Amino acid sequence: MKSYDIDEIARLIAALPPAPEGWVAAAQQLPQARATLDSLLEQATADAELRTRLVADLEAALTEAGITPTPRFVELARERLQSP
Repeated sequence: MKSYDIDEIARLIAALPPAPEGWVAAAQQLPQARATLDSLLEQATADAELRTRLVADLEAALTEAGITPTPRFVELARERLQSP
């Protein structure tokens, strides 16, 4: 296996094309979306009505909370709602 020094790694990274704009935008939004999801699920542990709404129509509840219900966020929310 070839070893690279820091200058060679920097040269190789610089040669890569820029990331697609959609990837950059998604990466910038991810921390806020995760924080919002964490807050919403934390509230659901204390609020039975909210938990019922989340379980009944998770995608709509996420949208209402300002979270785009991507497959990953829906899966993550479902996993967290099922855990005790």
